[in-house]
Amino acid sequence: MFDRRQFLTTSAASLAAPGIARAALAKGLPDVAVVGAGVFGAFAALSLQEAGLSVVSLDQYGPVSPRASSSGETRSIRSGYGDQAFYSAWSAKALAKWRVREAEFGRKLLYPSARIELAREWLPGMLAQRRIFDGLKLPYEVASREELRRRFPQMAFDDVEFAFVETAASSVLVKAREAVLATIEAFEKKGGKSRFARAVPGEAKGGRLASLTLDGGETLSAGAYVFAVGPWGGKLFPELARPRISVWRSEYLYYGTPAGDPRYSWPHQPLWHDHIRGGWGFGSIERGLKYSVAPGPRVAVDPDTVERLPREELIRASRDYIAARFPGLAHAPIMEARVCQVDDARTTNFLIDRHPAFENVYIAFAGGGHGFKHGPMVGDYVRAMVMGQGVDLEARKLFALGAHPVG
Repeated sequence: MFDRRQFLTTSAASLAAPGIARAALAKGLPDVAVVGAGVFGAFAALSLQEAGLSVVSLDQYGPVSPRASSSGETRSIRSGYGDQAFYSAWSAKALAKWRVREAEFGRKLLYPSARIELAREWLPGMLAQRRIFDGLKLPYEVASREELRRRFPQMAFDDVEFAFVETAASSVLVKAREAVLATIEAFEKKGGKSRFARAVPGEAKGGRLASLTLDGGETLSAGAYVFAVGPWGGKLFPELARPRISVWRSEYLYYGTPAGDPRYSWPHQPLWHDHIRGGWGFGSIERGLKYSVAPGPRVAVDPDTVERLPREELIRASRDYIAARFPGLAHAPIMEARVCQVDDARTTNFLIDRHPAFENVYIAFAGGGHGFKHGPMVGDYVRAMVMGQGVDLEARKLFALGAHPVG
């Protein structure tokens, strides 16, 4: 049945986006094809669909595949970013959006939790962070060694002088895998289409991408294309991405907690970042206490072919750390391991911009080790770009292709 209201809504949205209307309205094609269904792609697809556009989402391995950077069981949202004031503020805004989405999705995804940064002295980044928190009016504490021992007796603090304590007002543990799935499910409920397919740029005409090429030779055309492909950016756009973005492995382990002992689990165990011994971790939510050891020299990986097994030297380093910082877990069994990858720009900023060769192609990758928390903000930013609306100028200065020098 012809839905005049839906037609008018979609037509108005398409006409607001430069170049989309010609393909979408004239030929009955999707307004936008979003390639990649990780956290950036999922929120971009959802935000565009909510804006009245018709959107198809494609992912070569499906959402939350073990190969994806967004597929881990847990991630964190934090405003503690050292001297990076922009990301501190963006994270606080993202958390507000996450809370709205959690209520909309109708499932428990967010676990508010204090985050402690362990230190011997005030590092320059921590001093800047304190000033930024003051400016943003974000609550925090500075806890002495004695206070830390009282509040978190499961941890050893003999080498710690104090901790910068970010409160649960801005620090949250997230069920990452479930959050991405919930976002894709919401996208589909609102009329978005999902496809399990590998998509690469296809035919181009007159400065525009005309189609995607899928496995088997099938093509798919749309008015505009968003490539939120994370570590695959260098494979799809080698001349653009490879000189600017590196892809390296990240791994972490989950340690079994003692029977009947809640101290190592949420909400009793805080998130922590260790400026003394290195690494970071979270309290257990179903999986065990999570710890990511300081990785040492970066190891480049291919996200398609790398085996997802932790390295023995990092297992040993991780066990040594746990025994020192969590004496009660010195002999705890490793319950699970995760190996993913980080696609990181030299600047550590996201790369979100229109492709310089195509007026209807947009890229969104280089999430680094911190992109997940910003998913809702990135989705809205991509929507504004595609629809020709105004974007955050401060973000634009950081995210634009021209702000990412060739390395």
